[in-house]
Amino acid sequence: MHLEFLTSEELGGRYTLSPSFAIAARYLASQLESYGFHGAGDHGDFLQRFAVISSKPDLEKTTLSITDKDQTTNYGFGDFYTSAGGSDGKAEGQLVFVGGGISSPSQHHDDYANLDVKGKIVLVANIMPEGIDPSRLQRNESGDRAAVAHGAAGVLRIPPQRLIEFMKSPAFKDRVAGREDVHLAQESDGHIPVLALSSTAADKLLAAIGLSLKKVQDAEREHTAMAPKITNISVSMNVVYHQRQVTTQNVVGRLEGTDPELKKEYVIFSAHYDHLQTNDKGEIYPGADDDGSGTASVLAIAHAIALDPPKRSVLVIFHAGEELGLLGSQYNTDFSPVVPLDSVLADLNIDMIGRSKPPGDEERLDSHLTDANTIYLVGSNRISKELHTISEQTNSDYQKLKLDYYYNDPTNPERIYYRSDHWNYAKHGIPVIFYFDGIHVDYHKTTDTIDKIDFNKMTRVARLVFETGWRLANLDHRLARDTN
Repeated sequence: MHLEFLTSEELGGRYTLSPSFAIAARYLASQLESYGFHGAGDHGDFLQRFAVISSKPDLEKTTLSITDKDQTTNYGFGDFYTSAGGSDGKAEGQLVFVGGGISSPSQHHDDYANLDVKGKIVLVANIMPEGIDPSRLQRNESGDRAAVAHGAAGVLRIPPQRLIEFMKSPAFKDRVAGREDVHLAQESDGHIPVLALSSTAADKLLAAIGLSLKKVQDAEREHTAMAPKITNISVSMNVVYHQRQVTTQNVVGRLEGTDPELKKEYVIFSAHYDHLQTNDKGEIYPGADDDGSGTASVLAIAHAIALDPPKRSVLVIFHAGEELGLLGSQYNTDFSPVVPLDSVLADLNIDMIGRSKPPGDEERLDSHLTDANTIYLVGSNRISKELHTISEQTNSDYQKLKLDYYYNDPTNPERIYYRSDHWNYAKHGIPVIFYFDGIHVDYHKTTDTIDKIDFNKMTRVARLVFETGWRLANLDHRLARDTN
């Protein structure tokens, strides 16, 4: 019932910035209220509202020029792309290659050491050197924020290899041309112009400084740091956006625990209820698996747990803006938590648990889709080994699913640990488990429809999440945390 409503044409794909998105929010809120939850949002409401800035590139006015040895090359859209997190503005200056662009005193690594990049353009690769724990990086220690902190005027990005390959597809240019870059309104200050280079432009620029795209991608894959380089190349970039501010909302409900002391602590069940924008042809992206399956499952879990509340309190949160960059979870953790973060025992996050790989399926894009008896778990042992033990024991006692940790490998190139809402809790030291069925052929396509959902599998996984959360909410002690 829940999934049929969430994937209906009337909701238009649940795009965060669409008018119909509020209908999905009100539906979820009304369900939680009917189960006996109380609003944990604004003024006791079930909605936690926040503002985002939507920026759409003006392709005619956005330019990039690179001068090397008195020879200037003017690049056009397709040689570069606007990049999420950047802002309007002009920037001119000397180019400095800063490797992975990480500056973390606490982890004893600084790609900016002995470099003066004030007023200059930094060239940043997607390199995470061995020994660096991304979950411990502060906001201003990597990426564009690190460049801002060191006074850079602009950023040229070399995208990760998997994105570079995707950028070669004919559809990518049209998709990016109409894309809205969206960030939290609180994140508007301190941004600088940012552009991402195509593989051809990146290779040409790297060749001019004695490197190559292959060397950079080898370093990305092998987690090897690259030495910074000061160049004699100058860059001029002008990035222009059309901007608008939109208010959207997370849906948050609180169920009070039964123990006078333990009820001050929370177990979170979360899912993102947003999906993708209707395309130019008017085609809707139903998002039945991504993440209708997680949203409907969290509703079922909320209903079940409300029938007999545990000792600790339960917070159910449906995040907005996950597809736009984990925005709803970022708002709830970095800026305005609905409950104190130090009161949260764990976050159990569900994002895609409704698909199974049929026997005999040879589709290449389904190569990592789990079968009807298997589910990926990500993050369970990253912060609390005790959480991992409880998770394993609970599954052994009840559902007996095959728990696959393929995507939990820190060297896995998909970096799934950082790509759903649990990450924003994990980076604050909160133990997390992420439940995920795997990338499949219908991922982010109009064909992610309800008729392809394996409801039996979805039910078993939802029960496992419920059973794990129930044990956590009734523990007689607080989970041991192994890292911060």
